[in-house]
Amino acid sequence: MTDFWTRPSSYWDLGQQASGGYPPPYGAASHADPVARDPFTPAPAAAYEREHRAAGAMGGMPAPQPRFTPPSEPPARVGSAVAALVCAMLTLLCPVLFFLLGFPVLTLLVNVPAIAFGIVALARLHEPMEVERYIRYTWACILVYLGLMAVILIAAIMVVLSL
Repeated sequence: MTDFWTRPSSYWDLGQQASGGYPPPYGAASHADPVARDPFTPAPAAAYEREHRAAGAMGGMPAPQPRFTPPSEPPARVGSAVAALVCAMLTLLCPVLFFLLGFPVLTLLVNVPAIAFGIVALARLHEPMEVERYIRYTWACILVYLGLMAVILIAAIMVVLSL
């Protein structure tokens, strides 16, 4: 086992020198190379990486450049947030329907959480994960609200038909 404080000047070059320039085949560690067999050998120093990778990415190659220019339009999640908010606003038609059916008390059932979540999703466009979460909350509120409205509408129709 090698000592922690004594390490070769170039950690990676030692492995190539001991194995003849190529890494040993799979499962066949060289007995002459204590570094290849020792699992407790420390990693190369950070100074080594700074001086050898200062030119760019691994292998001295320059850092990759983006292939396309960034889009000038808003991100795709904005469309989903707007669609969720529009559908939340369309749920305001349910209280109007109850008012026209003659149930003014049921006009108080407004889908406030879905509208609020839709507004918050559009307000936090700089945080993609937050936008996605609030879009999910908006759609969940819309679906639960529509299910509740369907149950209430069926009950209201049954009451009207029983008179």
